[in-house]
Amino acid sequence: MANFRYQIIDSKGKMSEGIIEAATIGEASRKLKQDGKYIASLSLDKGKGLANMEIGSPKLKTKDLVVISRQLASLLSAGITVVRSLDMLYQQLESKKAKKCIGEIYESVQSGRSLSEAFSEQRGVIPNIMISMIAAGEESGRLDEIMERLADHFAKDAKLKNKISSAMVYPKILAGLTAAISIGLLTFLVPKIGDTIVEIGGDLPGLTKFLLNLSDSIVHFWYIYAAVIGLIVYGFKLWKSSDKGSETWSKIMLKAPIIGKSTRMNAAARFTRTVSTLLKSGISVLQAVEITEKSLDNVILMKKLAEARVEIRKGSSLSRSIRDISEFPPMIYAMVAIGEESGTLDMILEKAADYFEDEADAATAKLVSALEPVMIIIMAIIVGTVVAGIGMPIFTMAQFLLPG
Repeated sequence: MANFRYQIIDSKGKMSEGIIEAATIGEASRKLKQDGKYIASLSLDKGKGLANMEIGSPKLKTKDLVVISRQLASLLSAGITVVRSLDMLYQQLESKKAKKCIGEIYESVQSGRSLSEAFSEQRGVIPNIMISMIAAGEESGRLDEIMERLADHFAKDAKLKNKISSAMVYPKILAGLTAAISIGLLTFLVPKIGDTIVEIGGDLPGLTKFLLNLSDSIVHFWYIYAAVIGLIVYGFKLWKSSDKGSETWSKIMLKAPIIGKSTRMNAAARFTRTVSTLLKSGISVLQAVEITEKSLDNVILMKKLAEARVEIRKGSSLSRSIRDISEFPPMIYAMVAIGEESGTLDMILEKAADYFEDEADAATAKLVSALEPVMIIIMAIIVGTVVAGIGMPIFTMAQFLLPG
């Protein structure tokens, strides 16, 4: 049994709220409606406390979207009603955010809204592509097929993201290891060896004195270093979220050596995959480009797709409208033109998406291959500097102590 927080309106228009215990959100809804009351809101009561605070982005993770789409597709294709399907889905979900979202959608449908209207109320939590495709599925009467197509789309999107994340694991480990070794040497080893050398009357070289002073400052004023690093990170995020900063950062990501190709191929893969999925669902080219534009993470590409939408609205074809987007590989324009001429644009874009995803994998692999030696060299320089600072006075003293 679980607790559900509700707000209800009685026949006199008076609102009241409280908590009801039930096995599922559907059972809670039925209990509250027994007396003819209207349910204004109904959601899982998570209680108060720090552990239940929602942290981070309100958007659902891609894996949650895959589960929601796949489960709804299976339930709807089995002939189960939308309301019952949402209730069953709610019971199976493990993510708190996903559970809350589906609970609110369930209650909206129960109060008389269509499934697309209920999903559109979750804009900001649910991506636009899902809202638009569900609306198209309701209009065409092929909602189960649309949900299955959405599940495939999100699964492929998650696969692409996972490949990038997995490829970056090793460089992140190297960076963390470099930082840990450097801090460990400076805070534990350097001070002890420095004190030992001073005690036996050794002379400290300039590099060793610098390392000892740096070590002393880290040990005694670590909070200042932490604050400075925190301010730098916060300042960078603030700059990146500004209009000028986000545009500059997007330009760097598109033009930088090695990184640029990986960024462009990933953007091409997402563009072709998303437009293909939307076109297959019966959504117009104009609306497909608009939805795809909002799914890209690069401000420069978003602006250029917005310009392309203006051209499409004026009557231009998709191939002509995106021809000036130099950040996209030339192959996109050729394949879009062929798809438009043959009337198989959705199928051509799907094949293009497969190709660009393979190219994105290869570009990401090259990026990681280039990062690995760079990280190793940085680690060698930092550790080598510390070791040299420790070893120089020891080597000098050994020359005097050893018999000639």
